[in-house]
Amino acid sequence: MDEIELLRAARPDVPAYPDEARETARAALATAAVPAARPWSQRWRRAWRLRWGLAATAAGLAVAVGAAAVLQQTGTHGTGGHAPRPDRTGTVVDAAQVLSLAANTVETRPAIRPRAHQWAYVERMDLSSQRHVEINGVPPGKPMVAEIWTRFDGTREASLGDNIIGVDPHRLHMSKLDHDADETTPLQDYAHLASLPTDPQALVKKLCHGGPATADQTSCVFPIAVKLLANVAMPPKLQATFYRVLATLPHIVVKRDVVDLAGRHDIAVAEAYPDDFQSEAILLDPHTYEYRGERLDWTVDPNEAPPAPGRTPPRVLHSPTEARARHEFTETIRIASGVVDRPGTRP
Repeated sequence: MDEIELLRAARPDVPAYPDEARETARAALATAAVPAARPWSQRWRRAWRLRWGLAATAAGLAVAVGAAAVLQQTGTHGTGGHAPRPDRTGTVVDAAQVLSLAANTVETRPAIRPRAHQWAYVERMDLSSQRHVEINGVPPGKPMVAEIWTRFDGTREASLGDNIIGVDPHRLHMSKLDHDADETTPLQDYAHLASLPTDPQALVKKLCHGGPATADQTSCVFPIAVKLLANVAMPPKLQATFYRVLATLPHIVVKRDVVDLAGRHDIAVAEAYPDDFQSEAILLDPHTYEYRGERLDWTVDPNEAPPAPGRTPPRVLHSPTEARARHEFTETIRIASGVVDRPGTRP
């Protein structure tokens, strides 16, 4: 069973999707896959750029739209020592009220208009409950912290911290970027974001074109929001439009006082279905409503051992309440971000 069939089995209650759209989604996912022959360190860097919206937004949007179509079928640096699992409880609040306030707050901010010679900067912290081996000197259970600079013309990248195996984490590492055919530059990413409509209905129509004509667009819009809201140069009016769209969706839950890896109390915006096997959340600053990160929680068969590197992941359960279910998570948060003129400098 491939990924698309797995997603279809997870949501059997949703009507079947047209064969043509299914194949389009499958092709988009296959095209964006990282080639197996690429050296591991290069795959690592490319995956980080994709996750943080610093490159390949066009390809990332294609993957997000494809995956969404299938689903519709169906300031702290270093923590020291082992990080406790963050408290995900939080307090449920009115989603429409919070997200409407968030939209009104962010849309008044001046837009960032990056130039080709400038650099997108992100300081990030990353932890997965499935990481059981030491990576680049970072012991299991401790977040990996790194700073990454990506030139907007897509030609170079720089990094500090727990980024590339075999590289001194305390020295600025510079590298030239090679691009696959499906990758775009950060400047092209920004141009694409700036071209998206800022009317909520028009944005949904643009993003979910070709999907089933249903009133519930949660499983289409939410994964795209997860990908695009992470972009360093996200236009404020588009950010506000995403918040307004999320505020209207039926399967969105908002919580406050959700503690992240850095110990900050965030707002968590999550896609939530009853008895679903996983929960993904966008983390926001509770005062500025800026993007702070993302988290994915899921449950697996308690009889499955953690997979060895390169092995098939454990079977995913369809119900998080199943007896003796093992709960796993991965969380990536943004400590700082911005646009700078030189690598090694911070906003």
